[in-house]
Amino acid sequence: MRLWRHLTLRGRVLPICGILLTVASLGLGQRDMAWVGLLLILLPVLGLLLVTSTRLRMSCVREVEPSQCPLGETMAVRTTLNRGQGMPIGVLRFEETVPRALGLRPRFSVHTLARRWRRSIDYTLTGRARGRYTVGPMLVRVCDPFGTAVSDHQFAATNQMMVTPRVWPLQHLGKVAGTGRSGETIPQQIGTQGQDDVLIREYRQGDDLRRVHWRSSAHQGDLMVRREEQSWDPAATVLLDSRAERHSGLGAQGSFEWSVSAAASVCSHLLRSGYQVRLADASGPVMTSAEVDLGVALERSLTTLTDQRIGKEEDLVAAARACTGRQAGETVVAILGRLSQADVLPLDVARTGHTQALALVLDTDSFTARRFRGTPEQADEHDQVVDQLRGQGWSVVTVHHGDTVPAAWQGFEQIGASR
Repeated sequence: MRLWRHLTLRGRVLPICGILLTVASLGLGQRDMAWVGLLLILLPVLGLLLVTSTRLRMSCVREVEPSQCPLGETMAVRTTLNRGQGMPIGVLRFEETVPRALGLRPRFSVHTLARRWRRSIDYTLTGRARGRYTVGPMLVRVCDPFGTAVSDHQFAATNQMMVTPRVWPLQHLGKVAGTGRSGETIPQQIGTQGQDDVLIREYRQGDDLRRVHWRSSAHQGDLMVRREEQSWDPAATVLLDSRAERHSGLGAQGSFEWSVSAAASVCSHLLRSGYQVRLADASGPVMTSAEVDLGVALERSLTTLTDQRIGKEEDLVAAARACTGRQAGETVVAILGRLSQADVLPLDVARTGHTQALALVLDTDSFTARRFRGTPEQADEHDQVVDQLRGQGWSVVTVHHGDTVPAAWQGFEQIGASR
């Protein structure tokens, strides 16, 4: 029975037909036809002997470039197969083990009777869903030249790859992003507690006239203003609303994936600007860049958000507790879904103690079909809460489906310019 399972449909039909033809030929006295029947019986037997006794002795080397790619991007894969020795085989059929989130499984065949050969196969995979994935092992099916018997084998080699959130480059916000008294702080450590270092730069439209340095202006012939650098390291907390009930849409087009991409972009931007960054979701703190260098902090934030999953929390109490300012002048950046009156108090607590409070509030109904949107009452409550946040001192930018992260981020600059 074990050998019977190695036979294909053709391999099972041929011996049955061969037996019937042989019996009928002998009964009718047609010896020549009996030889044909014996040949039909013999073909599957030879096929079984070939596929079950052959040792493949093959190697499989897979190269993925890059092994880490943003959501929606493609990865180039080259698989090199090498057979060093063994009996000649008619057909080898290969199938790559690929998670559904990376696309269809590549399938290909090698038709050769050579004992030694080498083949390289190129194909692409597309990161359709954020996460960590394993590609491989590759499956190989040995088939005899007549297609009567098969034997399945499996390589051991696998490759790990990661589909990360898309990280967008963000511009510096001159009028909003600063956390110092002057409205702009260069994020670098100046020293211990003491007087602020005063630097001079050219006047820019929108600068406070009270900061004009008249002595330098007279010397330079142009208006010059004071730029103050604070004596503490700038810090920021990024709050990601990870509550399942507050997001809409599925997959890469959903509001939650937009939020994760925005959080990754903001974290990368702040870290590269010299900020110490804490990341929190609805369950509480999930990442901090304290006591690590820039490269490690960037990798940590990206991998943390790659593994980020939507949660079952119902409020932002734990998130607000994680946003509590630990030093003067911290910035908080919140990326929020649909809001309700229950969120007003936690967000007010999250804002307390922060010099700047920035909020990207998603219009989650625009990320899904009309039949899946919230009720008119929920939409009205959401708009009321947004107005309350502005009254509490939050700079709020409303995000609709189709808005890019850089465009939404630049909305804070427009808010600062209008004040």
